[in-house]
Amino acid sequence: MSLKQKLYDFSPCFVQHVLLNFYALGIHNERYGKQFELVLDELRKTEQFSPADLISYQQEKLINIIKYSYSNVPFYKSKFDSVGLKPTDIKSLADVEKIPLTTKDEVRQLLPQFISREVSLKSLSKGGTSGTTGTPLKVYWDRQTCVYTNAMDWRQKAWAGIEYGDNIALLLGRPVVAINRKSKPFWQLDRIHNQLWMSAFHLSDVNIPHYVEKINSFNARAIEGYPSTLYILADYLNRHDIKLKLKAVFSSSETLYPNQREAIEQAFDCKLFDFYGTAERVVFGTECHVHNGKHLNFEYGYSEIVDDQDRLVANGTKGYLVGSSLLNKGMPLIRYKTTDITSISSDLCSCGRSMPIMENITTKAEDIIVTPEGKQVSPSVLTHPFKMINGINKSQIIQNSIDDILIKLVVESDFNVTEEKKLIESFVDRVGTSVNVRVEYVKDIPRERSGKYRWVISHVPKESLLLN
Repeated sequence: MSLKQKLYDFSPCFVQHVLLNFYALGIHNERYGKQFELVLDELRKTEQFSPADLISYQQEKLINIIKYSYSNVPFYKSKFDSVGLKPTDIKSLADVEKIPLTTKDEVRQLLPQFISREVSLKSLSKGGTSGTTGTPLKVYWDRQTCVYTNAMDWRQKAWAGIEYGDNIALLLGRPVVAINRKSKPFWQLDRIHNQLWMSAFHLSDVNIPHYVEKINSFNARAIEGYPSTLYILADYLNRHDIKLKLKAVFSSSETLYPNQREAIEQAFDCKLFDFYGTAERVVFGTECHVHNGKHLNFEYGYSEIVDDQDRLVANGTKGYLVGSSLLNKGMPLIRYKTTDITSISSDLCSCGRSMPIMENITTKAEDIIVTPEGKQVSPSVLTHPFKMINGINKSQIIQNSIDDILIKLVVESDFNVTEEKKLIESFVDRVGTSVNVRVEYVKDIPRERSGKYRWVISHVPKESLLLN
């Protein structure tokens, strides 16, 4: 824990309130202002582009960022030269596959070489991945990238009927009150953006009634959070027959499972709008009112899908998501390969927008269960054994070896041996009898330091991770 966080945690609530709003002011200066308004207006126009206009837009932006990167970013000068490639060789989107992929390991090991010589490191915002897949990755963004990311977030909110200035409750990973706090408030009010920042680390049946009371008194029109934190709140509401009616719910940063979406929409009596982004700022995908995949925000990045041999695949075929930033001149990433598995649809959305549709990402490579027979089981499939089981408060699936799966459970009083047997039998039906499935009872399952919650963790190396 940093010294700043320690000082914040030990401060009285009113001091925390002041400090949080100073922090929010910093966010406002980074992401809002006149440029934000101009970009949001621009995005409302570009989302109406025809398919031909969209391709022309991306081609121009991508060629420009490639030229810029070759001239200003040491890594890409070296990368291009190593394969005898010049920026002038990239004349259209069809030529992009000539460029070798950029990997996480390259970014991790050669980070200084990715920073543009045209910018000062002090002028950039620093971020990173949460490290759930291994060592966290540091990245940097220029202000333009910060503003566009924020504007695209608000464009999606407008699709859901939420406008800038509306009251929004947040259940994200920020430690807004001390972790060891025993009594309310478990939240702080961001007065600059009309947002109620609620702790994701204090959700329990004892505390949740206070959360519900506060959300109601705040007159929240929407709530945003990680799927797992929203699900905890929704599960409580559903178990106690409470409806907390909102205009919209927004989720991101974790895999959203079908059972979570169903429970959340039931509890808040509205639709959930999921969105997808990367800390590397190469892809941004947003769900519209049709809720059939995510629109790739073409103004943000150029997206491709490759197979496990790094070859491009056709639309509709699953593979690894690859993204190229069209915006970030501080630390541009070109053909950056993620560990997320998805596909890009050949069809356009029925909402009328020509923005490409990316299938919902339900799997990361490190979240897939692999059996001794070579079957690869998606986490979404593994939600089904839990649906008919009573008395489970929390769960986590850990695959330590090819033939051993541990299910950690936090259970309630109505869970018994019969329920455990039903769970294991149903689980074996999906992974096969060659896998030893065992249960361990624990008092709690902690989140990552980022506040995210990993439901499936597989430590088994995989040679091929593309699902049929």
